[in-house]
Amino acid sequence: MRAQAFWKALVFLLESLLFILVGLSLQGVLDRISEGGHGIGDVTIPISAVVLTVIIARFVWLLGTGTLKRVLLWRGSRRKRPFSFATATIISWAGMRGVVTLTGALSLPEQMPGRDLVLIAAFAVIIVTVLVQGSTLAPLAALLDLASPDEEQQLRENEASAWRRVAEAQYRAIQECSRKEHGIERHPRLLEQYRHRAEVAAQYEADRDTHESIKADHFKAVLEALRAGRAEIPRMHRAGEIHDRVMRDLEHELDLQEIAAENRL
Repeated sequence: MRAQAFWKALVFLLESLLFILVGLSLQGVLDRISEGGHGIGDVTIPISAVVLTVIIARFVWLLGTGTLKRVLLWRGSRRKRPFSFATATIISWAGMRGVVTLTGALSLPEQMPGRDLVLIAAFAVIIVTVLVQGSTLAPLAALLDLASPDEEQQLRENEASAWRRVAEAQYRAIQECSRKEHGIERHPRLLEQYRHRAEVAAQYEADRDTHESIKADHFKAVLEALRAGRAEIPRMHRAGEIHDRVMRDLEHELDLQEIAAENRL
């Protein structure tokens, strides 16, 4: 968790620095274009063409591949079901550009003809895709009503099936690790735990609606137990029964358990 936080902060600083450098260099680019006898109006058409091409190409690719998948399914292919039209539209419209676009433009040699136009076009692509597409993404998703019953049902079925297969694979692995000679089990409690997980996962896949409330009650009870344990840790620390490092290790372990439990609710 600390490593992820560090890298996120570092990436944020590097991206901010890159945008600052581009902003500083953009004034020089505009000055050079003016010195060449061109105004900003002269580059509006080619820049607009670049922006439209970037947006339209994403729609063509995603909607085109979705149509191809449907044709293959119609002809008996076993490929997984493609995205719906609404989902493909949202994914197409969500193609915001950023640091990679700037890096590609800045990597061009300074003496390359047309480099200034590329820099302006890259900046325009970022501005349009982030401000226009980014600000209208939520209204578009609400308009297309992405949470359709069919897609939601398919997602729930896929998740239940995946958890069942994971639980079965884990149970088989524990069986292999636990088995000893003469039918003696090396890890009987662990074997019982993973057998129960596999059984519950199979029952949940077969009848999700019935077991949904049981699942919610289970993880609510787990969260209550975690809260009780979290309250006990500072009491032990204040009483001088545990070291600072032990307190941090215990809290970190409870954090991970709480994240896992909350994700299952």
